[in-house]
Amino acid sequence: MKGSIFSSLVSITNGLHRDNRQEKDFKYLLSDFKLNQKANNAVFKVNFKKPLNAKKEYYQKLIFNETENTVASFAKEFPKNATTPENKYSYTILLNKFDKYLNDIATYINKRGITSDFNNDDNYIINNLKVSAIRLYAELQGQYGQFSENTKFSISEIAEKYFNDETFDVSLIEKNTTKKVATKTTSKLKSKPKTSFAFKGKDKSNLLKVLEQLQIKIDLLENRTTTKQLLEILTTDDFTSLSFNIYFEANTTAIRYIFDKLKPQFKNLKLSEIERSNKFYTKNDFELTAQNLSSSKQYTFKEKETIDNIFKQMQ
Repeated sequence: MKGSIFSSLVSITNGLHRDNRQEKDFKYLLSDFKLNQKANNAVFKVNFKKPLNAKKEYYQKLIFNETENTVASFAKEFPKNATTPENKYSYTILLNKFDKYLNDIATYINKRGITSDFNNDDNYIINNLKVSAIRLYAELQGQYGQFSENTKFSISEIAEKYFNDETFDVSLIEKNTTKKVATKTTSKLKSKPKTSFAFKGKDKSNLLKVLEQLQIKIDLLENRTTTKQLLEILTTDDFTSLSFNIYFEANTTAIRYIFDKLKPQFKNLKLSEIERSNKFYTKNDFELTAQNLSSSKQYTFKEKETIDNIFKQMQ
């Protein structure tokens, strides 16, 4: 099959249903198959049912390879020296591509009567393809969504939007956790992980006023989060002891700028520590990462003047 696996497998004329090769043929193909490494920049991973025959395994590996290659290619599509208009253009191109993948897969599922009976080879493979395409869409949003004004969707919403699937098992796509490589211990004592952003001030009331004005003027927080909760996360001595998270309504560019404006009031409000806290999320439940915040830095954007005025008034 030529072209992207996300298109070729669901081609009405040359798709998966045209593949009449036998089990022995797939075993032969697997004997010399090279599986790619997982993309270093991956935010998510797919947890799909283990393939139990050679055909399922062969296509599962093909889908895995192309998915990881696509995610890895984001770095090339969004180079560090790119301008905001260039990044917005790249985002639109990729979003349109993934949108077509998902629509084509949905059409194939309907026309071919694909079900969730994974004992059937075609059902297993196409459902794997479906989950992987949803992951690509989520990866793009999660890593570079700040370059689009389009509505962002959670994984369950993507499944419902394209496949009318209201019971999609979101555990099939979960956040990727990278294991730390063990290093040799030295005679120096390792510092304990910080559990506070180390607020420098004694009076928190002025900071609360800033947060409240940001909420009123730019809709900083989603309705499940309060300004007092954000204040508590920022100023507590131990954010790991707090059971709630912060969900932002504002776009990532504005959030990054606000963190920059707040930084002088803290000893430890660094992008790496913001990520490590695991406390900050977008309204679509994507965790804010240092990479995401770093790539969101812009010098001109819609809310900038409003944010500047709020901070000036509170000085």
